[in-house]
Amino acid sequence: MTELSFSEQGFAAEYENLSLSSAFQPIFSIAHRKPVGYEGLIRAYDSEGRYISPLQVMQRPLSSRDHLALDRICRALHARNFAHAGEAESWLFINLNSQCLVTERPDAGFMRELLTQTGIPARRIVIEILESEIDDRIYLKELIQHFRQLGCLIAIDDFGAGHSNFDRIWELQPDIVKIDRSLVRQAGRSLKVERILTGIVSLIHETGSLVVIEGVENEKEAMVALSSNADMVQGFYFAKPDKQIKRDRSFAAKLEDLLHRRHNVRSQYNRKLQSHFDKFKHRYEAEIEALKQQIPFEQCGASVFEDERAVRCYLLDEQGFQIGKSLYSPQYTAKLDIRFTPLLAGENANWSHRHYHYRAIQNPGVTQVSRPYLSVAGSHMCVTVSQAVEVAGAVYVLCCDLDWPDEDELPA
Repeated sequence: MTELSFSEQGFAAEYENLSLSSAFQPIFSIAHRKPVGYEGLIRAYDSEGRYISPLQVMQRPLSSRDHLALDRICRALHARNFAHAGEAESWLFINLNSQCLVTERPDAGFMRELLTQTGIPARRIVIEILESEIDDRIYLKELIQHFRQLGCLIAIDDFGAGHSNFDRIWELQPDIVKIDRSLVRQAGRSLKVERILTGIVSLIHETGSLVVIEGVENEKEAMVALSSNADMVQGFYFAKPDKQIKRDRSFAAKLEDLLHRRHNVRSQYNRKLQSHFDKFKHRYEAEIEALKQQIPFEQCGASVFEDERAVRCYLLDEQGFQIGKSLYSPQYTAKLDIRFTPLLAGENANWSHRHYHYRAIQNPGVTQVSRPYLSVAGSHMCVTVSQAVEVAGAVYVLCCDLDWPDEDELPA
């Protein structure tokens, strides 16, 4: 077992004229409003007290055997310092150098002995693995099985970076997936990426894994993390790594403030959204009345298309089948992407699976406004306004698609 020294600052180790110690960054549960785990991070200083980055430290070993030795020093340091801090319930997240494990294929003894010596129950250890570093899937499964047999949890780290893919998640079934910083950074700048991030979180949940969004560095990214329905968050915005394990109580207040701001933003957004549609619904409801008067559908749309946001109108029967062709706005027709021509013809298409149809059928006579979605007819983001109306004893649903701007705010 690695030799460590102890002082009032905690446990430390010597490695190639460097002094190594631990720092811990909290991982917060959004629902519980408190830290539920801490990631152990290495801190290094040379003989003159100058800080050496973890990346520089990890570049020092010249062989896989040396990498394994350094990896074990780091694990021992973090476990010893975590145990010394007296944490009773939270998790310790420990990173593994996957490459050296593949090369050296060490036996299971080191981690088992470390747990015995520190007294930390295996259930409180989360092993972080960079699955993209290991091409040998059989060994990767064996490695994960080994730590599971010890009683540890498994986390896939940096998902969304490099060559990460979902088939690894389905195959390995980790307990936790940590989403890479690059995704939350991009999501903080783009609504499209934000939607993708939310979808990724949803898919990971479907596989049975919890989600941590790491690398949250500013308020916008924190808002994105909350909106994505992630379970946990980690990053400088919430807490920086520290040699002392801090039971940070400020997170609850910060989170409450974020949720309050998010509620205000949503309220303002909804008011703008309502105003946006109030102007349009006038025209739309005039077409509904025309349809009730049995004016042919082909003559509808003239008023609706005076609104520049209107893209197309189409009529569905009670079963969701489209009756006749779609009517397109003259303004929008000029912008149609002819590459999607096979999807533009709607005759006999069935849209009963779409929310704008079944919600209208369930609430006849009430105008429905869908959430934004990608229209298959033209491949653009849109919302659909719909209403079920009875004409000559038959039920129809009049639908109108509105172009949806892919930006943070709707036009005034």
